[in-house]
Amino acid sequence: MNKNKILLVDDELNIRETITEFLIYKNYEVKSANNGQEALDIIEYWIPDLIICDIMMPIMDGTKFHEIIKENKSLVAIPFIFMTAKKENNLMRKCMLNGADDFISKPFKTKELLNIIATKIDRFQKIKNVHNNLYVGEKKYFLHEVNTPLNGILGSIDLLLDNVNNLEKEDRKTFYNAIKISGERLNRTMQNLILYESLKNNELNFSDNEQCEILNVFWKTKKKILTTYKNQENRITFEIDKANLKISKKNLNFILFELIDNALKFSPTNTIIIISGEKYNDTYYELIIRDFGIGFSPKELNTINAAQQFNRDEREQQGLGLGLYLSKTIIKKIKGVFSIISNENKGTKISLFLPLSPE
Repeated sequence: MNKNKILLVDDELNIRETITEFLIYKNYEVKSANNGQEALDIIEYWIPDLIICDIMMPIMDGTKFHEIIKENKSLVAIPFIFMTAKKENNLMRKCMLNGADDFISKPFKTKELLNIIATKIDRFQKIKNVHNNLYVGEKKYFLHEVNTPLNGILGSIDLLLDNVNNLEKEDRKTFYNAIKISGERLNRTMQNLILYESLKNNELNFSDNEQCEILNVFWKTKKKILTTYKNQENRITFEIDKANLKISKKNLNFILFELIDNALKFSPTNTIIIISGEKYNDTYYELIIRDFGIGFSPKELNTINAAQQFNRDEREQQGLGLGLYLSKTIIKKIKGVFSIISNENKGTKISLFLPLSPE
């Protein structure tokens, strides 16, 4: 049976260690952080069922951390309990009005803490079971991404059946290709949703024994991408050194496909996408994907998350806005580093530091 997961955020080491040991003894899975920024780093690859957070902390305090959690569609429902020794009139009321689920003052009795945790997690599990939607974004975009390729498949099949004796070989081939393209788009949508759900529930395991050769995976990914971007091979320039990485072929293929596809999709058709890869040191391989497209504004760059799309209708954007988020999460899971620098209307540079497999 899976253990319920608790994220504890407190800058006092003794308190963190004491509460962590106690909750582990009570059969909870616990991760701890020294401040809100460390907690955000953990949440990028490990989603808790409940958060217990101090208010006064260095770097990022509990109030700011709570604000960021509330703004994230995929995290906002997680029970958030403030825990503090701070003495201030109406502090509890202020925290509750700002959306906290509960408030506990230090020092407290362990029985009190356990009762609060059990109650909040039980309610959270019931909410998840009732509202366990695969997609956290706008419903209309989800329906569009499912119905559009589905209609393309069914419409092409109907035309083939209605004209079975009248179509030339080339006409039939055109319809077959249309069905294949629509099928691949629908499959990509559903696979991304399934991957998102698995990562959100911490159900995917990443083995240290997984490995693949990056150049081989890149060639296969590039070939697959160019089936969608016909006659645009010259847009992709690359210089990638061979190396064995500690990541599965499936996951590396996913990351390359999503990031290169985004670079092509959000750049003018006459611009070049530059890809380079080489050993950074004996531990990491640095892969850079650079485009000269629409880029992100500073505000957009700070709010990239699951299902986050900007000006979708204006840009006639396709997809569910999961690719960048999922790629970043997978890289965190394999103990890699994801970095993005972007300027609006100038382009985006994504740097990936992927763990090297021992020679």
